[in-house]
Amino acid sequence: MTLPGTPPDTPPGTCAGTPSALSGARVLVLRPEARARSLLAALADSGATGQAVAVTAVRPPSDPASFDSAVVALAAGDYNWVGFTSVNALDAVAQRARVLRLAPAVPADTRVAVVGPATAEAVHALGIPIDLQPSGAGSAAALAAAWPTATRDETVLLPQSELATDTLAEQLVTKGFRVVRVGAYLIEPIPPPATVAADLASGLYDAVVMTAGSVVGALADTPVPAETVVVCLGEPTAEAARRTGLTPVVADRPTDDGLVAALTAALEHRRRG
Repeated sequence: MTLPGTPPDTPPGTCAGTPSALSGARVLVLRPEARARSLLAALADSGATGQAVAVTAVRPPSDPASFDSAVVALAAGDYNWVGFTSVNALDAVAQRARVLRLAPAVPADTRVAVVGPATAEAVHALGIPIDLQPSGAGSAAALAAAWPTATRDETVLLPQSELATDTLAEQLVTKGFRVVRVGAYLIEPIPPPATVAADLASGLYDAVVMTAGSVVGALADTPVPAETVVVCLGEPTAEAARRTGLTPVVADRPTDDGLVAALTAALEHRRRG
């Protein structure tokens, strides 16, 4: 819709005389294109050019037998709760349940907790109801804080990346739960294409979006110039970035609009500076 008084050739995401800080910006999104489409569309609406590049790959867990046993026990109703801390974990459970011909993968009387909006959307897409989701930014710490205390002998299954921290499991144990953690997948770093690495190191990207600590690690051999804005999806990713010497901006909510808002504010700040 064109606002009254706005020229027809006004770039997307702008009003006459007030161009967005993203207008003309080149943004590198370190995420597979299939997972980045809505963010790329939002960037385009704001006048930016986004490029999605995968620098990690999801692989099967190192102990597939233990993972299969956990998936079978989940489908059998052996757990009171299951906690999904990433879309990758949900995908891994759903795929193995299909292969093992287990339906439903999550019984109706098993309570489901999710860490953030993206995971919640994926869970809903499978028709699975959600019993617990923390408000605000999604993180393991936020989910642990929102999780109620056990009122009886209750078990929780946490299918996670093999690189996941102990934060959530340890907090749930202190709340009286018996926690079973199982490696659902491995994250393997993939070097970025040589042209992308060269452009990033040369400062040809105005900003880069990092969505996980594993993404930060995949760029270990690719320098990020100080003038390039770094926006992270959450505090754990930002902490990983800080350990490499970067000074990231953290989106105040783990959503595409949160990332766009953080990018816009950071680029505006850089422009004024």
